Amino acid sequence: MNKEFYERLLKAENKYDRLDGWKKADILYNAIDLRSLKRYFLELLKDEDIDVALHAWQMLPQLIKLGVIDKGDYDEKELARALREGDINAWWIAYDLWKEGVVTIDLLKSNIQYFEKALRGDPYTRISSWSLLPYFLEIGLVEKPSDDYLNELLDQPLNIHIKLNVVYLILELKEKGVINKINVKGIKEVMQDPNFKTLSEAYEKDWRKAAQYVESIN
Repeated sequence: MNKEFYERLLKAENKYDRLDGWKKADILYNAIDLRSLKRYFLELLKDEDIDVALHAWQMLPQLIKLGVIDKGDYDEKELARALREGDINAWWIAYDLWKEGVVTIDLLKSNIQYFEKALRGDPYTRISSWSLLPYFLEIGLVEKPSDDYLNELLDQPLNIHIKLNVVYLILELKEKGVINKINVKGIKEVMQDPNFKTLSEAYEKDWRKAAQYVESIN
């Protein structure tokens, strides 16, 4: 191992190079005193580039487990900017960090209005946020929103790939009791698309079961 090379990488001016170095922490742990360099990692948690910061936050639990970072070394509020200004991926990361005990539920609660806004966002954001919704309902972080925010996507001029994902998500959330009503007419129109069956199989979705379930609702 070229110790000097990796030490330079862990301190690299280019933040993505630095992230690459810290991703190898479990390999470098026995060869390099990572604790003595931890300030270079902690800088990444509050980097002005939200993508850089989120990559670092994703790596944080592993560094805590290795004993490189202590819980008193970082301020969980530094993650709030990503919850306010980042994409929906930031909320998935925050949820995982909460499960790992890296951030508190209070951080999520104090910024929950930004997640609720994502439930009404663009189609991709909406699909991802509604996929995360059951987990937030389970821990009492949010209340059930209006079902229409997801169902109404079926009436928009979106491509079949998006609508297919919306259909299966609606049916999944209906079965889980997360939503109470579904746009049956809209779902049937999507299912009549000549590409629906082929794409369902490509996405490893059971279109036969879905069709039977929709028919059983009427």
